[in-house]
Amino acid sequence: MGKDEVLKEIDRRIKRLEAEIQMAEERLKYLEEIGAPSKYRALQRKDYTIYYLVFMGVWMLAGTLALILIRGRVPYFNVPLLPYLLISIVILAAPLLYLLLSRGEKTGTPMEELEERERLAREVLALFYRPLREAVEKDDRGKIKEIAEELLNNPVLANAVEKMAEGEPKLMAYALYLYASYSPELEDEVRGTLERLGNRPLRALLSELVES
Repeated sequence: MGKDEVLKEIDRRIKRLEAEIQMAEERLKYLEEIGAPSKYRALQRKDYTIYYLVFMGVWMLAGTLALILIRGRVPYFNVPLLPYLLISIVILAAPLLYLLLSRGEKTGTPMEELEERERLAREVLALFYRPLREAVEKDDRGKIKEIAEELLNNPVLANAVEKMAEGEPKLMAYALYLYASYSPELEDEVRGTLERLGNRPLRALLSELVES
């Protein structure tokens, strides 16, 4: 598999990501036209559950404290206050529990998800595939090492690569290092890496070493 095949694989990935960006932009434009962002914001504002719980808890706690003060001043006032105190504490704790449970389940709006996908696709293109294409085209192995270092040291790029299902960043970086530093003694290591590597452009790149 020669350089042309490697470049073709990279170009396929670039076109796929560019198409995803274009699709996201078109969907976002459509959602803006139908007023979807304002509708979702309105729906989000309607969830007042936590405020009601806090208000009820504070109200009951204040009432319980008032009863404690009254009982201290009125000798014959023997109303049991422990149940009221426990109930008010439970109601005050409920908002915290509600926040903890809802935080893990919280999902973004369709617009936010589209914007996130668009952003991730742009990062993968700008920081990985376009520099990689240029480096492969020029056979610049020093640049390929720099791209590998970027995969290892830039959490923004690594996160984008993972979320866009391009592969496992550390394994991809290792594949790039192998290519840039290849010698015949590393053939077995290259073949073993190929068995675990899922990214097709990098598979094509490593395959060029052991097939030539």
